[in-house]
Amino acid sequence: MARFFLKLIRSLLFAGFSLSSATPDTIAAPDVTSALSFSSSKWIWNSAAATPNAIVGLRKDFTPPLGKSLIAAEIIITAVNSLDLYVNGNFIGSGTPPHRGRFAHRFCVDLLPSFNVFAVNASTTGSGTGTQAGLLATILVTYQDNTTDTLITDSSWRVKGTLPLGWETLAFDDNAWPVATVVGSYDVAPWNTVLVNIPADPPVLSFVEANWVWTDVVPASGTLPAGSRAFRRTFTPAPGQVPAAATIIISADNAYTLYVNGVTIGSGTNFKVAQRYTINFATAPSEVVLAVLATNTAASAAGLLVAMEVNMVPSGRTSCTAGAFLLTDALWKSTKGAIPDGFEQPGFDDSAWPVVVAEATYPAAPWDTLTIVTVAPVTI
Repeated sequence: MARFFLKLIRSLLFAGFSLSSATPDTIAAPDVTSALSFSSSKWIWNSAAATPNAIVGLRKDFTPPLGKSLIAAEIIITAVNSLDLYVNGNFIGSGTPPHRGRFAHRFCVDLLPSFNVFAVNASTTGSGTGTQAGLLATILVTYQDNTTDTLITDSSWRVKGTLPLGWETLAFDDNAWPVATVVGSYDVAPWNTVLVNIPADPPVLSFVEANWVWTDVVPASGTLPAGSRAFRRTFTPAPGQVPAAATIIISADNAYTLYVNGVTIGSGTNFKVAQRYTINFATAPSEVVLAVLATNTAASAAGLLVAMEVNMVPSGRTSCTAGAFLLTDALWKSTKGAIPDGFEQPGFDDSAWPVVVAEATYPAAPWDTLTIVTVAPVTI
């Protein structure tokens, strides 16, 4: 009980401190991120055997050493299959699709000077069967004197399967929660098959786990009708994370034109050769809208393949870079009808468009492995 009142007092003392939310009118290129890795972190869960379609809450309380004052945290985090991250009760962001353990997110957040709580709502709902579940995170905390400490997911975290109201807040007392179960090390089977990608600066991007998609279910013949299709996907950054640059690799069978936030970025006409684009944002967008006009020039195989890594500069912070991935998957939308005017613009309403059909995961036949060529950076 004493621990609960101590946490309550701390939360009241520092209630005036919050995550930075101001969005600048202009943004600078992100700084190189710190060399965070998962090498020492453990996959943790509430038990060694995962339950399908289960939701688990995990918490890590942290108080700095005597004489130290916290200012910020850089977090890399992933889960099998999905997650929502909170810091001191504030929603930071989700492990949005791709809901695959190999794709981590990177967040940068301001901290309270003293007591802080990192809380995660993780779920086995989504892709996969729930037979393998876990949370993996590394947290680099920075003090006012510019020294740092690293927190990892391990058995010091608290975990519970049924979440009471306010479980993610500073004042909540998790003293009765069981400690987490370590279900595996980052580089030990079966987790060594989850080769985690982490958003980086400069980006390291590939088509791994991206799907070839189209608007039609592929018939047994593998032949799709000739014609053009419009595709869209909107990326909305986590609160306080401001997109600074995006790296996109893209190919289409047979041809495509790529638009980002309504601006024409480039085209391709050979599906065996993908293009790598770097888009720098001159002003801070509230979202990144990808739109593609793809054309199947004759009755044959058809498909669109895209991967994007977004680097973001957190509002008010210049010493770390947030980041996330986006792939062609079931969150993309398309239409088989006439191509509507303005479909490439951010404000276009695609809510009535059906989702795409996933045909195969790269590097599946008939496309196999692609060559990627780099195009000169574009500022929009």
